[in-house]
Amino acid sequence: MIHAVILAGGRGSRLGGCDKPLLPYGRGTLLDTILERLSPQVSTIALAIRGDQTAYSGYDLPALKDVWTDQGPLIGLLSALEWGRSMGAREVLTLPGDTPFIPMDLVSRLSPGPSCAMSGGRRHPLVAVWPIASLSLLREYLVSAHACGDPRLLAVWRFAEKIGMRDVSFEDQPEDPFFNINTPADVATLNFRSPLIG
Repeated sequence: MIHAVILAGGRGSRLGGCDKPLLPYGRGTLLDTILERLSPQVSTIALAIRGDQTAYSGYDLPALKDVWTDQGPLIGLLSALEWGRSMGAREVLTLPGDTPFIPMDLVSRLSPGPSCAMSGGRRHPLVAVWPIASLSLLREYLVSAHACGDPRLLAVWRFAEKIGMRDVSFEDQPEDPFFNINTPADVATLNFRSPLIG
């Protein structure tokens, strides 16, 4: 089975600053719901977080701390690939920590990588399977992006295209399985959707 990393290092700035995976939902939190849906599909799960985060200490999960601060989710991907390599994995699944409706067959449909989910006509490059073999290329890409000083180069989709990532459609789902929470309006929408569907 594949190893998975939940990307939980965001600052939740559009929600006033919070750890979005810890927002209450269902019988616990968004993260609890994600773990419930993801655990049967993978062998091991880790969290990619900022170096200053302590809120996840209650979870019995490996915590992968970002080596660079506030550099976007590509740094979380770097941590994920380095951890995957240390685990002897060939691929790693990543997904954001605010997507509680991931399908129960997510991994089987995305495998093998490199691949990412697509729904509602949108690509979701953080819901993706990444080959460990792309680690050295990612390191080179990050060094180059920082040298250029253009923050747009840190967009995940740019690196995804560089490694030839394929899109996997989830348009057959009745509701968007990759709905994520960014704003108070998203939180309100979340409260109308059952954690048992999607």
